[in-house]
Amino acid sequence: MKNSEEKTTVVDFIRDASFFAELGMRLARRFDYPKALRYLRRAVDLEPENATYNCYLASVLAELGQFEESNNILYHIVESIDPGLVDVYFYLSNNYANMEDFQMAEELALRYLEESKNGTYAEEAEELLDYLYFELDLPPRRLLDQSTDILYAKHEEARRCLEEGRFLQATECLKEIVEKHHDFLPAWNNLALAYYYTGHFSKALETIEHTLELEPGNLHALCNMAVLFSHHNRVGELLPLLQQLKKVVPFTSEHLFKLATTMGVLGQHEEAYFLYRRLLGSHYHQDASTYHYAAISAYLSGRREQAVRWWEKVKQLDPDSGVADYYLQMVKEQHDGETISNMTYHYHVPTGKIRFSDECSYQESLKSDPMVRASLLWALQHGRDDAKQLVIETMMLIADEEAEKALRLFCDTTDDPAWREYALQALSEMGAEPPVSAAPVALASSEDQVVNCINMCLTSKVEREWAIQTWSTYQIRMEMPVRVRKAEAWVAALEYLYRKKQGQKMTQTALAEKYGVSSQTISKCVKEISKLDLYKF
Repeated sequence: MKNSEEKTTVVDFIRDASFFAELGMRLARRFDYPKALRYLRRAVDLEPENATYNCYLASVLAELGQFEESNNILYHIVESIDPGLVDVYFYLSNNYANMEDFQMAEELALRYLEESKNGTYAEEAEELLDYLYFELDLPPRRLLDQSTDILYAKHEEARRCLEEGRFLQATECLKEIVEKHHDFLPAWNNLALAYYYTGHFSKALETIEHTLELEPGNLHALCNMAVLFSHHNRVGELLPLLQQLKKVVPFTSEHLFKLATTMGVLGQHEEAYFLYRRLLGSHYHQDASTYHYAAISAYLSGRREQAVRWWEKVKQLDPDSGVADYYLQMVKEQHDGETISNMTYHYHVPTGKIRFSDECSYQESLKSDPMVRASLLWALQHGRDDAKQLVIETMMLIADEEAEKALRLFCDTTDDPAWREYALQALSEMGAEPPVSAAPVALASSEDQVVNCINMCLTSKVEREWAIQTWSTYQIRMEMPVRVRKAEAWVAALEYLYRKKQGQKMTQTALAEKYGVSSQTISKCVKEISKLDLYKF
């Protein structure tokens, strides 16, 4: 037993961000990258605006070959946390070199030397440029000027928009680029893709043709054109182009990946398989999505065991997405001699196969899946009426900037006034301002709907006159035109206020039964009109 008078000292064991960062870097120096990654993510979670901790995390991700995620963090540092941390450009340059995107590696190495000629990594940056110029037989280039720097930053922003499914935002950004830099071919190729994903096929084809005028043998443009011909069943033009593409021997990993993906989309799985196998055998960044595409090509070309091995690799690299688990289960459940033919070259679990725990997770899936976004935009342009209605309702559910842009564009391009009005109502429900050109049309339409309903539903002449006057005054006093989804709800609200003004008892529940709308909707309309005190005059 200790003496009761003996004092004990309690020492706090502080586990703040610096503790996890130091532990993570000690583990990284021992090459235990998975554990280091876990602790560094914890440090960044605790101090998300700490540029040093973010750099540590990006470096470990690069060591694990997760260059895309590493780059996203590095761009976040220079764009949002510390624009003056120029060493980030050298880190980005190294990542792009490992990804075999030599053009971006060169640009960022030059950017680093321009910003910090005598910097910590100046010698390493010079060595990297020597490798790019001499070993790869690329022509040397001068340091970036400001306009070129802005060009590549803007194009990178547009490329990220495409990857994340923000196709309309990407379209706007790429159109600005090609207007100012007419000969910048990567922007023309990505603009064609943006038009394709948004359902504007004629614009996509015009953009591809223009790109090929600038550079007749541009592989990206030829691949994009082949996909477009396939989509429109232009077999006579597709077949010779396909034979031409099969003869191409890609030199860079970027071209290898583009050609492999194109062959897969066109159903040439045998060719796609050999291209992906060659790609994975190179120094190309081997992320989970590339292994998945390779697995699809292997399975559809009759190489089931190889497909399973590559999906196991996907599961190892990206265990939380569920993509590998879904396809491995599909293959496991298939019967002997059976081939699953509906597999596609998309890195996601098909939306109809996802089980959502709540509405929020469902909305997030709609927002985050680029292929779902592309399908919605395509259906809005080319779908049947029932599909268009579903898309507009889905856009209301998503309710982000991209959804708003899509509905505005639809309002400007549709020739059907009924669909235009429906899209305007959706914008109103989202809390977005309508297109300027749409306001007068919507106002007149809304006023006519309610006035017609007043004349049909209210039997007293005095009551009708009061309701029409109140409704007209309410619309005039509003800063924005009122969007009417159910005219009956507004008339029910007007009748409720009139009877209240006359001292007559009438419940909103009774009016809901009379007009066939919900009492909650009537209550909302009553509050809207009441806040201007219009019913008192």
